[in-house]
Amino acid sequence: MKILVIGSGGREHAICHQLSLSKHKPEIFAAPGNAGMNATCVNIKVTDKEELLKFALENKIDLTVVGPEASLATGIVDLFMENGLKIFGPKKNAAIIEGSKEFAKDLMKKYNIPTAGYETFSDFDKAKEYVLKKGAPIVIKYDGLAAGKGVVVALTIEDAIKALEDMLLDKTFGDASVVIEDYLEGPEFSLMAFVNGNKVFPMVIAQDHKRAYDNDLGPNTGGMGAYSPVPIISDSEVKYAIKEIMQKTADAMVNEGRSFLGVLYGGLMKTKDGIKVIEFNARFGDPETEVVLPRLNSDFVDVIFDLIDGKDLNLDWDKNPRLGVVMASKGYPGSYNKGFEIKGLENTDLVFHMGTKKQDGKYYTDGGRVLLVVGKGKTLKEAQKDAYKNVSKIECENLFYRKDIGYQVCNIANIVSGTELSKDLRCQMKEKVLGYAKQGLRLPHLVVILVGNNPASKSYVAGKEKACNEIGIKSSIIRLDENISEDELLKKIDEINNDKEIDGLLVQLPLPKHIDENKVINRISIDKDVDGFHPLNVAKLHLGEKCILPCTPKGIITMLKSADVEIKGKKAVVVGRSNIVGKPIAQLLLDNNATVTICHSKTADLKKEILEADIVIAAIGKPKFITADMIKEGAVVIDVGVNRLDNGKLCGDTDYDNILKKASVITPVPGGVGPMTITSLMENTLEIFESKIYNKN
Repeated sequence: MKILVIGSGGREHAICHQLSLSKHKPEIFAAPGNAGMNATCVNIKVTDKEELLKFALENKIDLTVVGPEASLATGIVDLFMENGLKIFGPKKNAAIIEGSKEFAKDLMKKYNIPTAGYETFSDFDKAKEYVLKKGAPIVIKYDGLAAGKGVVVALTIEDAIKALEDMLLDKTFGDASVVIEDYLEGPEFSLMAFVNGNKVFPMVIAQDHKRAYDNDLGPNTGGMGAYSPVPIISDSEVKYAIKEIMQKTADAMVNEGRSFLGVLYGGLMKTKDGIKVIEFNARFGDPETEVVLPRLNSDFVDVIFDLIDGKDLNLDWDKNPRLGVVMASKGYPGSYNKGFEIKGLENTDLVFHMGTKKQDGKYYTDGGRVLLVVGKGKTLKEAQKDAYKNVSKIECENLFYRKDIGYQVCNIANIVSGTELSKDLRCQMKEKVLGYAKQGLRLPHLVVILVGNNPASKSYVAGKEKACNEIGIKSSIIRLDENISEDELLKKIDEINNDKEIDGLLVQLPLPKHIDENKVINRISIDKDVDGFHPLNVAKLHLGEKCILPCTPKGIITMLKSADVEIKGKKAVVVGRSNIVGKPIAQLLLDNNATVTICHSKTADLKKEILEADIVIAAIGKPKFITADMIKEGAVVIDVGVNRLDNGKLCGDTDYDNILKKASVITPVPGGVGPMTITSLMENTLEIFESKIYNKN
């Protein structure tokens, strides 16, 4: 297989690197490429589409991947497709989403995609009049390609007018109009997605640092560093951005007759009014690509071919964060000198070249941004430490770099995603079930009884059925009318209790008011009690005897251990005293040698108790009850509560956004403890099955 990558920067180096990891072991060419790439460099400009076509045809290139926007703007994708070549990138009429800020803003306005208010001007005097009317701060954008430099965030009227003079009078970037936008405040992040028409497959998010110097000072650059993931953006906010921005934009482009194929880049901002679009690009971002692609476990070659062929993608991402530090020539983004020798690259782990040349076996600086050094770790703090450790190995007298990449988030809590942890655990359980089948054993069997049509209960049961299907556990969902009598339900439970081919049984709570839930829980056979709610199971837990552990507490302990939280000797406070979560988790923490206090929402001096805790378990069912001023620096916070607000959004028992900045470990809502409860249920089903099949005690 032969692949041609068009471009010469760090982004294209990252693309080449990821392609080289493919099982297909492709021969990679880069035009024009750079000195660090594991590819054969071809001296053809990215805008010379005719020469690029000639090279691709003569060398029988199987796939071309376009890196820079300048190449897309020439219509290279259209040309290659007309000649029967496979190429990854949008056609010229779709690449306009980056090439024209005015087109992008008009598209968003037409299709109700959230963005800042704006007006477009080509006349300097009218633009100036608008700026004087609106006031500062205000954003001025050149309506065209400007290599990431055509945006000015003007904090004063003088800065805004100077930007208008540069763009409209001096035509610094060329002859075009400007888009003047309302100023938005909030953290920015980048969401890239593989897109083919209406199909959108999001990548993991990233955030870059635009300013040249530490503490976000100095002029804007093409990016001085980046990291992924971005803990200040929640899973629910990412889901919103995928649905309301990326998917709606892809659909809009199809409706406009500009169907998009390639990577759609959303430059987004989390404002007080929600997620909004700052800009769209029609290709991989730089330097975000250098920290996102190294997290892709899926075969990159297969991903591209499958996307081009219209197939659905099932992307697998490494949960370990990446952080990249750019090393730039002194003077960048202004004037700078080239040709300085770079030493020590052979001692580093992963470095992407952005502007280097190689001569007589030695590397030299050959651009503004020269290198991007990538660090990896279990947390962003570890990735940051790893990146700067590798930066310190590189010697060059004319390079500088920011020493604070990721400083805003590296001290933010490690977010323990129950969704991600569950994926790993369910894969392990799937292997177990496959092992049973190879031994000629029957499948583990879980029965779930659903009484009535409670929407939440139906959703929970669907989640359990899905988990069974993922793992290979046989699931039987028994749906009963809400008017069923208590006696009839108890008889059904007795029938299942006596079936030796059934391993686990649970009745989804809550039940209709005419049925005593305690009677139902007590009636389930103790050796089929996968929920772990039976009084005898709970009693055994408190007596320290072997038992089926309640699912949610079991999941919490698993999450704590996955995050390397030291429980022994720590002070834990459990807020919530239920027999299902509060008391059992307190017992499990005690069993792990913690000191435990159980409280409720009206406990005297509750704030004082929580402030002293190393580990806080919130399980009271009161939205955002536990606030940041109740949490000590570095505490571990496990939020069990799932509450629905008036606006329909879900939140936990803790003020997640603010506690995030104080805790060392935290679980999100949704996507935290909930998925682990179901996963623990599956683990209990397998344990019961094994105890019967292998006669384990």
